[in-house]
Amino acid sequence: MYDFDTPAPRAGSGAIKWDMRGDFGNENALPFWVADSDYMSPPEVTDAVRDAATRCVFGYTAPTRSYKNAVAGWIRTRHGWEIDTDWIVPSIGIVSELSNIVRCFTLPGDKVLIQTPVYDPFAGVVKTAGRTLVENRLVRGGDDRYAMDFADLERDLRSGVRLMILCSPHNPVGRVWTRDEVCRVAELCAEHGALLVSDEIHWDILMPGQCHFTAGNAGTSDNVIVLTAPSKTFNIAGLKCSNGIIPNAALRRKLAAWKESRHMEGPNNLGAVACEAAYTHCARWCDEQNEYLSGNAKLVCEAFAQRLPEVRIAPLEGTYLMWLDISRTGLDSRTVCEKLTRAGAILNDGRRYGDDRFVRLNIACPRGQLTTGLSSIIACLSEAMGK
Repeated sequence: MYDFDTPAPRAGSGAIKWDMRGDFGNENALPFWVADSDYMSPPEVTDAVRDAATRCVFGYTAPTRSYKNAVAGWIRTRHGWEIDTDWIVPSIGIVSELSNIVRCFTLPGDKVLIQTPVYDPFAGVVKTAGRTLVENRLVRGGDDRYAMDFADLERDLRSGVRLMILCSPHNPVGRVWTRDEVCRVAELCAEHGALLVSDEIHWDILMPGQCHFTAGNAGTSDNVIVLTAPSKTFNIAGLKCSNGIIPNAALRRKLAAWKESRHMEGPNNLGAVACEAAYTHCARWCDEQNEYLSGNAKLVCEAFAQRLPEVRIAPLEGTYLMWLDISRTGLDSRTVCEKLTRAGAILNDGRRYGDDRFVRLNIACPRGQLTTGLSSIIACLSEAMGK
């Protein structure tokens, strides 16, 4: 059994999540905001990086055959997608690669569609590139579960959208899209001439009974780019390594030429070592982490159900990010987050994602930390509601 109960010593290490707490006004608050984990990364990964460091050379490197085989093997065994290793395009991170893709495959003024509320850098990479942002709203049901409005999506795509960014699994609403949903998105994009770019960085982080269906298996792979990374799964975002999977050779060549002309580098060499080790040796660690995160999610839901049922929570199917409806406080998310920080817990302001009735809670931490944080959060929100 792996240990997820022991906190990693992150404060004072330069960790954004911990060492920027003072910027929020309370340097002692527990951080539940940045989407990384507060327990140790897999020992197999740290051993591989340590071993690579003993060689005492950190020069320029290219992805090795064993690296690409590890990536392809993980995708085959975990996600049922048989890929050619030539389709793998390593990069330093998904957001930077999204920016490259938007600028490579669209022109200034072109329409790029995202589904809100959603991870805020999506809008950023579109706007900074001078493209026209199209926001297709997800629909929240009576059970607090979100869904796509396919009629509305088709209308938006028909308006001349050149590229769609899909968040799968979805951050922050926690959905794991079904096979039918993903296939319908891919079909609509193909029908209306939009390139589908699927950010699947959270694809390994699944709650019990959930099964991720990758857009790469949707049957229209010539018009699909899938972006993946080991960073969220294994808590190695700082090692700067991600992978695009691009079946269409023409798209791969175009993106490669665009990046080469701008001197875009590949992944960090130790990042590649960590990625290969994770995908080769850490399947059991991933399974045990999912089980642990499921326990954390259950703890959150039970605590609110018992002590503050007015706060409704979107059902968590995937990711380790929970989407909390704080609208019954009568306050906007910015004000709520300020109060929560003073009370001892830093959460994400829902405005970042497109809905100021919500806050986002990161549960990828030791259970003791989460329990302490929940006490502060529920007490603060109860007071805001006059309870």
